Amino acid sequence: MIDNIVTQVESDNQIIQVKLLNVEKNSLFVGDIFKQISTMGVNIDMISQVMLEEEMRIDFTCQQKDQEKLNKALELIKDKHPRIMIYQNRNVAKVMVEGEGMKEEVGVAANIFDILGQHQIPLLQVTTSETSISYVIPNELMNLAVQQIKKIYHL
Repeated sequence: MIDNIVTQVESDNQIIQVKLLNVEKNSLFVGDIFKQISTMGVNIDMISQVMLEEEMRIDFTCQQKDQEKLNKALELIKDKHPRIMIYQNRNVAKVMVEGEGMKEEVGVAANIFDILGQHQIPLLQVTTSETSISYVIPNELMNLAVQQIKKIYHL
């Protein structure tokens, strides 16, 4: 593996993953959901969405220290939009892989998916940018994932 493509691997096991199902495919609707959350002072980290036939699913993460504020926001959302189903998972961790070399290097995500797959580490959520990839995985597998990624990228 070429050195200096991935220069940093970080992890955080103090997160909450939230899944919102039956979300209406409407930007104003989605905007209202996140406005409610921000009004309560919850700082959102990762956001991903899946478009389905009739609706969409939105997953996001935030810090466990915001649990009380998050619960208040989700109550307001549920009251205003009763068809939304809400699930929270606190037994998760985020592993973030970063490196400026990722901009030009093909296959970094494929390599990391392969590493995680070889060690039977399920992917619960993935978000990307040009220079980073963040993975939500089961909390108990966080250290294994970090060790294996660092091993392959010589960190």
